[in-house]
Amino acid sequence: MKRLLSYFYLVAAACLLPGVSCTREEVPGTPGTITISLETLEMETKAGEGSLLIAVANYSGTVVAKYPATGELIAESTVEFQNINPGTYTVYAVKDADAATVTAFSGAATASALENLTLSSFSTEAIPMAAKGSVSVNAGGNGQVNLALERVCARVSLSFLNETGEAISVSNCSVTLEKMNPTGGYLIGRDADYISGVTPPDLMLSHAGAVAIGNLQSSDYANLSALVFPSKAPAHRPGYRYLCTIRFTVGGEDYEFIDLPVHDRRSADIQSVKRNQHLMIETRIGKKIEDKFLVSFHFEVNDWVYEEPSFVWFH
Repeated sequence: MKRLLSYFYLVAAACLLPGVSCTREEVPGTPGTITISLETLEMETKAGEGSLLIAVANYSGTVVAKYPATGELIAESTVEFQNINPGTYTVYAVKDADAATVTAFSGAATASALENLTLSSFSTEAIPMAAKGSVSVNAGGNGQVNLALERVCARVSLSFLNETGEAISVSNCSVTLEKMNPTGGYLIGRDADYISGVTPPDLMLSHAGAVAIGNLQSSDYANLSALVFPSKAPAHRPGYRYLCTIRFTVGGEDYEFIDLPVHDRRSADIQSVKRNQHLMIETRIGKKIEDKFLVSFHFEVNDWVYEEPSFVWFH
């Protein structure tokens, strides 16, 4: 499926003194203007109409401009910052954050403070997204950066596929993924921004009621799903393996599979689940062998997309 992204186009226009060269650090010179143009394309995501936040930090890490605090919305989806000195800047953008995170973002005065912000609450109808990039205001030219917003969380789901040749009823479904449920995740992505399996508690998805599943059909109602934030824990140990336990009842029999290795279709261990990704666990229930259904599992990590894209509008 083609992934459709939303891009920010940031154009830095600066009037510089003759002979002044561009360096990474902010340097004295005639201040210029940074214009951030926001182009909205089809985004395969759920998103609300929450506030858009932008922060611009200089090379030393000091935040020198923010939207909406110091930036001006000069046209639809276009924000402008004036009096920006020549130099290299880091740009942070956030969409649909919760109220506490909006307050923290607005009050952050340094790049370090922005990158250390964590988010532990959200609405499923307004999943927060974030992006980070850099731009240089160069002598005699413009700077430009394209940023793709991504969700700050990942998704985990469990589904069932009935291959028994008859209709079945599945009940008491649960899946437990070991050390995969951090209490909060970083708002801004980083190199080691994935669920580490080092310190978080277990993640558990469950459904107690019975679910009828027709032959060769995956039941939407039996599809258990949860959102998890990329971890605050350090990078996972070399060779670390995700393990999970899956339990369910079918045909009056209880099935329990403990410490299943989470690996892909090539039997290679899945070692990371990053923001904006979807870990899909498919449980296939096959024909009976000696009065027990044959059960197999398929794990896969993909980019997190929806079949029907919704639109994200910037205001």
